[in-house]
Amino acid sequence: MTSASSLRAALDMLGEPVTEHGGTDDAWRGLEDDLGFALPDDYKTIVEAYAPVQLYEHLYLHHPATERWNLRRWISETVTAWSEVEWDDEIDGDPRAVLGTDELRFGTPDGLTPLLGSDRGETVFLARDSAGKPLIFAENGEEEFFCQAIPFSEWLRQYVSGEDAVGPGSGILYPGPVKFRSLPMTPQDPESVWFGPDRSG
Repeated sequence: MTSASSLRAALDMLGEPVTEHGGTDDAWRGLEDDLGFALPDDYKTIVEAYAPVQLYEHLYLHHPATERWNLRRWISETVTAWSEVEWDDEIDGDPRAVLGTDELRFGTPDGLTPLLGSDRGETVFLARDSAGKPLIFAENGEEEFFCQAIPFSEWLRQYVSGEDAVGPGSGILYPGPVKFRSLPMTPQDPESVWFGPDRSG
């Protein structure tokens, strides 16, 4: 499945974009300058369309142009936290074996870059193989990694379809439209909930 077709399938499931942000080009440029590489277009399209938001009960999407739930700050803090972990010689689904490296790096072109997290303790990372093609590593909260050579949008489609996107037995299926929950931009902001298109067909 191509990135374009994966994105289309994900957007069809999630529904019409609901957010508008100002200064997003500069915000993405600053974030990618920090990283030293570009993030996938399908990921940025989905973030632009819906973030900041809690999606499908568990996933949190941040945005680079907002003060609260800021993606640039979240990635930086997450990279720092993961870089401080002392890794055992053996890890289930060890990314080092796939990436051909002796050590786990985070937030680098040859390492793992966090894209989103969940309230189940999961973290989803972008990496690239030796040919530069994107890989998605989903960590299940117990330092076990599950790798797929798919676009981010296909990973997201799998997750919200109840498939095992974070390893065997990880899928949770919530029937009906995908649920969104707003993330407050100020402490006084009321919470809002909305739903994507019907998925009964």
